[in-house]
Amino acid sequence: MRRLPIFSAIACALIAASSQAATPITLNDLTLSSPALAQDEESVVLVWQQPSKRQHIVDYRLYQNGQSLGLASANNAQHNPAAPYFNAFYERDKTHFNYSIRYQNFMVTGLKPTTQYQFQIAAVYEDGQESALSAPLSITTPAYAHTVDVAQLGAKGDGKTLNTKAIQTAIDQCSSQSTNAYGCRVLIAPSDSGATYVTGALFLHSNMTLEIAKGATLKGSPYAKDYPLQQGYQLYSFRTNATDSRRPPSLLNTLAADHRNGENHSQQGYDHRMGTFENIRIVGQGTLDGSGWQQQGTTLDEAGQNLAYHPPGGRDLVYSLGILAKDQMIAAYREYHPNWDGDTNNIEYQGQFNKDIYANRRSALATFRGVNQLYFAGLTLLNPAYHGIMFLDSENTTMAYTRTETFDINNADGVEFGNSSDFAVFANFIDSGDDCINFAAGQGKDYQAGTEGVHSTERGWVFNNYTREGHGVLVAGSHTGAWIQDIVAENNVSFMTDNGLRLKSTLSTGGGVRRITFRENVLADIGSHNTHTALPSGVDVENRGGLGSPFVFTLAYKAGDNVFENAAQAAYFNHIDIDDVTVDNREPSSKPSILIDGYDGKDSEVTYPETWHDHLVFKQVTFFQEQKTRIDHLKDSVFEEVTFLNGDASPWKLSHSKNVKFVKVSPPYK
Repeated sequence: MRRLPIFSAIACALIAASSQAATPITLNDLTLSSPALAQDEESVVLVWQQPSKRQHIVDYRLYQNGQSLGLASANNAQHNPAAPYFNAFYERDKTHFNYSIRYQNFMVTGLKPTTQYQFQIAAVYEDGQESALSAPLSITTPAYAHTVDVAQLGAKGDGKTLNTKAIQTAIDQCSSQSTNAYGCRVLIAPSDSGATYVTGALFLHSNMTLEIAKGATLKGSPYAKDYPLQQGYQLYSFRTNATDSRRPPSLLNTLAADHRNGENHSQQGYDHRMGTFENIRIVGQGTLDGSGWQQQGTTLDEAGQNLAYHPPGGRDLVYSLGILAKDQMIAAYREYHPNWDGDTNNIEYQGQFNKDIYANRRSALATFRGVNQLYFAGLTLLNPAYHGIMFLDSENTTMAYTRTETFDINNADGVEFGNSSDFAVFANFIDSGDDCINFAAGQGKDYQAGTEGVHSTERGWVFNNYTREGHGVLVAGSHTGAWIQDIVAENNVSFMTDNGLRLKSTLSTGGGVRRITFRENVLADIGSHNTHTALPSGVDVENRGGLGSPFVFTLAYKAGDNVFENAAQAAYFNHIDIDDVTVDNREPSSKPSILIDGYDGKDSEVTYPETWHDHLVFKQVTFFQEQKTRIDHLKDSVFEEVTFLNGDASPWKLSHSKNVKFVKVSPPYK
């Protein structure tokens, strides 16, 4: 595998762009597409799958109506919030050790409404030559039929006025006559009264666009009463703890009115239906702020940009550090203890009751359930009380060009797809307080394959993202019951996350993870505690995350206190392909470089037989790391051209495994 520094590759392509080869290379599998609803009056977002023969490709050039629009790398520098971090990363990679990613997205701007355009793509090679153009893709830009500025309905952006009624009225009225995503646009923009619009929970409808314009902030109310519990939902068809599974609504929601929360003992708030909503866009260059926790200023990152700084939180600190999180915990406590005197010092932080309400009674930034075709793009995402963006029981969804700053907010995942299919996550910067990009599919018997109403989480595409500081880069589980499958992650860079690719479950959860491709990605400084000094940005960056491993495949995850009936078959992982990946862990980490554990069949509390993971393939993976592997209960798998450049002369630690092949590994397996 040739690794070319990204700046050299781009410079080479620019110099020679005008001198195409006399006989351009034809790439039959280089095809342009545009995600659902990724177009507006002035712009179109285009993506493409990498061609099968791509070894010497360093960039791509886009053409509009036969005229060059430039290189994908230059376009991403303008529009992708991850691009400055990619550039900073490769600038400090002086030895060119790390894999050089390629961009697979392009945002075309400056277009006119209701106008047809034709686009083609060409691959650019190391020597500056270009491939033949792809087949043309024709797109006609839409036009908004109706726009409602929330300020026109009385909303005030003064940062104090509660605007829930005005904004919800705008959403209801605007969407009532709309038949597609462009028939209605609700606009949140700076106005004479300011640019920060405070609101409680909002509920979107089908066939609409919500735009938070540049300079405007949609900010969550800090009070629990503005997120009525009866308007909320339950995540699964079983209790997620022994006390109460009901969740309040998020700041933004699509939740069917006939499946909202009932009494505590009911499962009324659970809804597995797909297609309840359709054709929704949430876009803009503005900010979505959940008012969840106290922020203690900002810190400079490796690209020289400011990041929100939150001290580590948790249920033991929620009453001192929480804002909305604190008020929602107090509201839940009062519901069960109406005679409580309000003194938070009298709450037993470690008690099971507090643990249970903490696990559910905080609002996420957004929960989109049952949506077919949703495009979420461009926003800066700040300070949820709980999770970030959640897609549940949805299909044909995209999250792109966003900036997430939620580290170190407890449980603040970047984005999660639960029981959802056909999704894309690209061109995002995610600095997460929990898993950066997470997939879930339920737990136990209720979520076994073939169960009525159960959906696998499947057919996902993750590319051109920069993730940092979260618990894992790409995380499948711990809820794996209905299977997480058929996901490709490529051309991403991760820096200072606790773990890299992380598959996690428990035996009784059942299902598992299969057919995952993790290729052409970069993992750096994974699971270590160190400080990077004198970075190109001129700042020192401290790794404040936890200890972990670049690759984790575990059935020993501690999944909490969820109440469900055990699956008939134990969870396991199979057909996982890791290809062309660099792991730059030059700073010591105490965790294994590769951690794989199955099950020995000896737990007296369960009846599952001995369980192996199978068909894991590591190919062309290069570690700069001193820690050994720890591989247990693996079968029918291959490690090929896996290289450790420093550390132990015998990094392979294998036990209770069978038919595991080591081909051209260095150091060799002994």
